[in-house]
Amino acid sequence: MNLFKTIISPITSIFFHRELLKGFVSKEIKGRFAGSFGGLIWTVLTPLATIIAYFFVFSVILRVSVSQKETGTDQFVIFFLCGFFPWTMFADSLGKSVGILVGESNIITKVVFQVELLPISIVISTYLINSIGLGIVLVYLAFNGYLNVHWLYLPIFLIIEMLFTLGLAFFLSAICVFIRDIGELFGIVIMLWFFGTPVVYPASLVPKRLAFIFYLNPMVDYVNNFRNCILMNKINLHSLMVMCAFALVSYCAGAWFFIHSKSAFGDVL
Repeated sequence: MNLFKTIISPITSIFFHRELLKGFVSKEIKGRFAGSFGGLIWTVLTPLATIIAYFFVFSVILRVSVSQKETGTDQFVIFFLCGFFPWTMFADSLGKSVGILVGESNIITKVVFQVELLPISIVISTYLINSIGLGIVLVYLAFNGYLNVHWLYLPIFLIIEMLFTLGLAFFLSAICVFIRDIGELFGIVIMLWFFGTPVVYPASLVPKRLAFIFYLNPMVDYVNNFRNCILMNKINLHSLMVMCAFALVSYCAGAWFFIHSKSAFGDVL
């Protein structure tokens, strides 16, 4: 299989096996709330409760503030939530993708199907669930005068971030089949990654001597672009190109590794 076919094969699997993928996505979403009294209503209540909790903590208890000139708002909780949900989509997707192949080993070893659909379904379902929380925040901001034409870029940002996330999900899910400790190591890495991403602080607070290392973090551009689009009514085209570059490199490398590794999954699992 040549390089191009290897990289594009997960995309073709989405198209040719879309009904199976839809079943995996539906199973994943319903499975998170299976057995609960509220059922799928928790997909709305959970992010809503999270938003209310953060509003209470940062607006009533801590009363943290940020500069409107610098961030587009003087309310820290708004600044925080506009970066929190893009980060959560990314982190949750990877957290659930790490052990997906090991967790579904019974299916993989007994049924012939396109195994790459499993991490793809995790990423899609996680982004769908967390986009509800982001949607609630956007509705609130729209009624408070933040709505602007640059919001039309948000679906594009989500697709680019999903592509970046998918590449890492392919790599992590595949490598975890061979090295089971990756799941434990990932928890440490994602915690450090969170604090290295400007979710709870503006990027301007990073010392200049650390700026070069700081901007090597791909999530800096993703979080900053979401915030600039939503709150600042602007798009940084250079940063957008960086986002696209990271997404393409991540997807291509992750897809290549996954497709070349999956022939050994059955033996190891």
